[in-house]
Amino acid sequence: MREVLLLVYTKLNAPMKTFRLLLFAMLPVSLFTSCKTTAILTAKFESETVGSLPAKNIPGDPADDAIEYSTELQPRIKVTNSATAGQKAVTFSEINTPGLTAHNQFLSFKGISTDFTQPMWFIFVATHSGSGERLTIDITDGSAAMITRMFITDSGQLSMMTNFTGGEQVLGNIPAGVQHTIFVTLNLSERKFNLTVLKSGGNITVSDRPVLLDNILAYANPARPMLSFRWDDGASDTRKYVLEEVMITRKKPEM
Repeated sequence: MREVLLLVYTKLNAPMKTFRLLLFAMLPVSLFTSCKTTAILTAKFESETVGSLPAKNIPGDPADDAIEYSTELQPRIKVTNSATAGQKAVTFSEINTPGLTAHNQFLSFKGISTDFTQPMWFIFVATHSGSGERLTIDITDGSAAMITRMFITDSGQLSMMTNFTGGEQVLGNIPAGVQHTIFVTLNLSERKFNLTVLKSGGNITVSDRPVLLDNILAYANPARPMLSFRWDDGASDTRKYVLEEVMITRKKPEM
């Protein structure tokens, strides 16, 4: 976990949101020389226009990271003002939207091509609100192979799919209106990942969980790692998930 926090701090030199200031305070100085990071995806929204759709070609480094969403899903996606004064976010709402099917409801953040067997960290900062359907969060290789699937209900229950036959485990609670930072630390070579949720009122930590596909040859390599968000079927004028930023990073050893 301490390595993950260091990766977040060392990657980002732009204006920092509240969670990064808190993470910085947790780091001992001795860690600053211990590792180096490589960006796979960095989605911040400070250069976007409030009320517009976020750019599919994410500006800045790394080149070729992207946001993917269908034309039909566009009414649910808007750049908005952040809860942090002077900054911006992307709001993913569950408003009634015609033309949605089982295949076009994902808001996805897709990283650049990388060695999927190397350790990497999926990180996002968000807040959920309103009553409505639960949110599905997928981490994949950018194609069909899933690492994990999580769910957040409108009451804040966080759960994780344990198998493809409907198994699910409750992990904790993320209350509505509480900003949270979710880290998923993937080590595909060991077929495992860790989950950490930082939030007020107590963190959530899950260690050494198996990836959903036991055969790692089922995952693309190189891959374009991806974080995807989807509402369960239904509609609500109040249900929202506000994404402050989304990142995927990979640590490389010192040469």
